[in-house]
Amino acid sequence: MIELRDVAKRFGHRIALAPFTLTVAPGEIVALVGPNGAGKSTTLRILAGGLHPDQGTACIAGRDVVTDPLRARLHLGYLPQRIGVPLSAVVGDLAALVAAARGLPAGAGTRALAEYGLGDRLDATLGEMSGGQRQRAMLALATLGPLEALVLDEPSISLDIEGADDVREAIRRAKRAGVAVLFASHHLSDVALLADRIAVMVAGKLIACGTLEELAATTGVAWDSRVVDAPIERIYRILVRGRAQLVDAA
Repeated sequence: MIELRDVAKRFGHRIALAPFTLTVAPGEIVALVGPNGAGKSTTLRILAGGLHPDQGTACIAGRDVVTDPLRARLHLGYLPQRIGVPLSAVVGDLAALVAAARGLPAGAGTRALAEYGLGDRLDATLGEMSGGQRQRAMLALATLGPLEALVLDEPSISLDIEGADDVREAIRRAKRAGVAVLFASHHLSDVALLADRIAVMVAGKLIACGTLEELAATTGVAWDSRVVDAPIERIYRILVRGRAQLVDAA
């Protein structure tokens, strides 16, 4: 389970996150959507332990990411928007390191890379790979091992159609395994296809959260489960623009 309770964050005088609460249950997929600067990446970085909240608590499977960081991260898979690994790292060595950190055989990392079509790139450095290949490698390692939570920041970035399909299948596979999944994405079609619930953020505030059908009802958008692209685009624009106008007026 992923839990955020009354979490808030400031950077100087700027409010990055106003206090909000969000829970992702085991086997549930929740998508974070919102414009640039809404607070999505800040939220995910707090869960991954890269930032400490100024207020509230963030927990992975009941373990506080601030007071019990090692155990909280033990079964957390995290894919940041920007890779923080040196481009000189050899991908096969990196896979072995991640496998060892999770208490898995070294071959587990190699097999994970092969599943993402990178079995022939084990001796390559990250710098020798294309952007899409690097993203695949990081996704393979983020989903390695028995996980309780998976946190992904723009997982489809830089990927072609086949790579985006791999991302969607990885997320569905995690759901089937009972993993709590929280991902941020600007690809609204992916959100509509994958998310059990959608959390909408604007200017550091969580303004709405629910199923696509529930969000459609709140915005007055006609709902048809057979069509995903058009309704979610309209719902998103209504929610985000309406809240942005309120923020500007304040």
